[in-house]
Amino acid sequence: MLFTATPFRTDGRSLPGRVVSRFPLREAQKDGYFSRIEFASVVAIGDTDRDLAAAAVARLRRDREAGFEHILLARAATKARADEIFAMYQSMAPEAEPRLLHDGLSARRKAEVLAALSNCECHLIVCVDMLGEGFDLPNLKIAAFHDNRRSLGPVIQLVGRLARTKSAKLIGPASVFVSRDPATPFSPLRKLLREDPDWDKVLSDITDRAIARAEEISEFDQSFATTPSEVPVGLVEPKMSAVAYRTYATEWNPDAALDVYGESVLEGVISMSSADNVAWFVIESVGDLRWGEVPGLQTVSYDLVAMYFDNSLGLLFIHGSDTDRKYDELALAVLGEDPAMIRGMDTFRVFARVDRLIPTNVGLLDSRDRDKRFSMHVGSDVETALNEAERNHKTNTHIAAKAFEDGERVTIAAALSGRFWSMRTAPGLSQWRDWCRRQGTKLLDTSVDLRSLFREMIIPMAVTQRPQHPLLALEWPWNLYLGTGTAQHAVYDGKRFLLTDVDFRVDDYSTEGPFRFSVLTTLWEVSYTAVVGHTGLHYRAVGAEVEVESRGSAVPLSTWFNNHKPTLFLSGDRLITGDDRLLEPRTELPPYDRVNLSPLPWSADGVDITVESQGDHRRQDSVQAYMSRHLQQHQAFDVLIDDDRAGEAADLVGLRIDGSDLIVTLVHCKYSSKSIPGGRLADLYEVCGQATRGARWRDHGAIPLINHIDRRARNYALRTGQTAYEVGDREALLRIQERAPLLFIRFATVIAQPGLSIAASTDEQMRLLAGAQSYVKAVTKGTFGVYCST
Repeated sequence: MLFTATPFRTDGRSLPGRVVSRFPLREAQKDGYFSRIEFASVVAIGDTDRDLAAAAVARLRRDREAGFEHILLARAATKARADEIFAMYQSMAPEAEPRLLHDGLSARRKAEVLAALSNCECHLIVCVDMLGEGFDLPNLKIAAFHDNRRSLGPVIQLVGRLARTKSAKLIGPASVFVSRDPATPFSPLRKLLREDPDWDKVLSDITDRAIARAEEISEFDQSFATTPSEVPVGLVEPKMSAVAYRTYATEWNPDAALDVYGESVLEGVISMSSADNVAWFVIESVGDLRWGEVPGLQTVSYDLVAMYFDNSLGLLFIHGSDTDRKYDELALAVLGEDPAMIRGMDTFRVFARVDRLIPTNVGLLDSRDRDKRFSMHVGSDVETALNEAERNHKTNTHIAAKAFEDGERVTIAAALSGRFWSMRTAPGLSQWRDWCRRQGTKLLDTSVDLRSLFREMIIPMAVTQRPQHPLLALEWPWNLYLGTGTAQHAVYDGKRFLLTDVDFRVDDYSTEGPFRFSVLTTLWEVSYTAVVGHTGLHYRAVGAEVEVESRGSAVPLSTWFNNHKPTLFLSGDRLITGDDRLLEPRTELPPYDRVNLSPLPWSADGVDITVESQGDHRRQDSVQAYMSRHLQQHQAFDVLIDDDRAGEAADLVGLRIDGSDLIVTLVHCKYSSKSIPGGRLADLYEVCGQATRGARWRDHGAIPLINHIDRRARNYALRTGQTAYEVGDREALLRIQERAPLLFIRFATVIAQPGLSIAASTDEQMRLLAGAQSYVKAVTKGTFGVYCST
């Protein structure tokens, strides 16, 4: 029997057994075991740590003036952070006699600090994951979280210590201070970290929900009446793979698997869910060694078999960790009638309903060539396999691909044998079941045109010569935006910028010679080239070099580029990836339909179409300012931000919550090269590149985008004393941020180029817009609009 305050694990796995009793936090508060909890969040434009500390120290002073013998605990994530925060508290509240505590101190020093706490010699302690399990100090009543925890358990345990009511000293309610950190939307604590919530209720609700989730997992586990003694169902994590059988049966008998596999079934157990048509078992196989014949030694292997019977679709799905095993006999046994396995070309229907399908591995079977009956093709060689398969005597045996599904990156693969799979592992049987159901609806869809589907695949080609298409835009590797590594800075002439705040500008839109571009900030710009050779792209500086600094070392930007190659966007929905592969459609795109162009009365409304940005002086006759006014008149925004600076996501970024959706609008503005609108191709190159590059924000959800514009808006306010918000403020942005992980993201991409005239527009311009639209709509699954002149 287990007793715990937090019946859930940080790795997501369930605890063994089932919950038999629980005592909710709200009941403990009602019975007087815990006090109420006062909460305050701190939103700072400047120094978040200092503002947070000031609020916590003010509460400490107020409580102690009221006679409460309270102690303040300030939490940091690392020793270095603790040292930094400790110095700040020493200068801010010397009367509290601050102490520092972490596991890097000697045992003697730790004992001295704890004694000072117990004797009330100090009223403020800065620590790193100390004062945890087993520590009891009832007058520890105030907490300042300078670095927020991402797991629920440790926070609940610490808050439980703060909220205790039994003490020989005079104590009052607990207080918690937390910064509004952009990282918190990823945390299960995000509802605790909202602005001024009812923390007593929220904490109770969160603990209840966490326990309820544990109970749901427990109930799912319990729905399997029997399992092998050493294999609890909570540890079963099948690969996302299956074969499917059509059937007219309305019932099934999973126990019939014993008739097929007999004593090979581990412990003779077929584990069945009483709540759903899911069953699984383990096959134990004994065989000879592969590396020699050694008397007395054999190998023992264990293979998982999972089954899901969806009687609404008339399909039985079977997963086997042994992918060479056949399951026809098993399907017949459990269904009791002759099922029909879905195999052959029909299996490739799982590639339907996805966008930008890029094959990564293709098998080819030649029915005539006995010497080379089967061949496997990867990389740019997949085009050969797909083209050859269109001939009568050759067939694709399998195709593995990556794609976008509803704006999310996915992998999907299928084989003529009938097996279909993804590269992912299911966290549990229920997720595997849901994935099977989604694939099953596609397998049964007879309207899927496989030949058209294969023709629309995008083939990765090795770049060994310069593609005859203009460069539109460049993009930094995406790990820089996700914050998954050490911050990197670009330094030139002593001026230092975060790498993602450095922008690219294409300097040459020609279709021949090296790609020419510049990297630029508000203070400098430096030119580079990318030359195509037999080993791909090689980057060089035209003159002086920018240095990239990371972890105390520096390398020239050209060296950095050659080791971390950017993505290059070309016209016609083409791009060159960081591994020097050209991705381009196999079919020519039709021109953009002029009917979809939206003219605006720019000149009549006083706009100087040769001025793009409103700038720090908020120039009202600029294209950007006019678009801001126009959009605000015709649609609602919770937040609209001017992000028109080097490293921008877009010139204007709009966010609006609509029910369960988060509408993200990226507006890309461009000035006209002449005062009269016309059909100039050059007016569209850069703005089409910006729109294409902006689509990639959809890849990773809303949080990286929100973090990006939040950081940049704060920096803009600090630098200029002005706000970047056209609509809303940082409070509104943080409210969106808190809800974003639970919302479905819908993207709208807008191009504004008053220099484009519908009457004078050319087919070349329309093909350029068509390429941008094709990529944007495939990646974002959103809308694409163009504002121009008549």
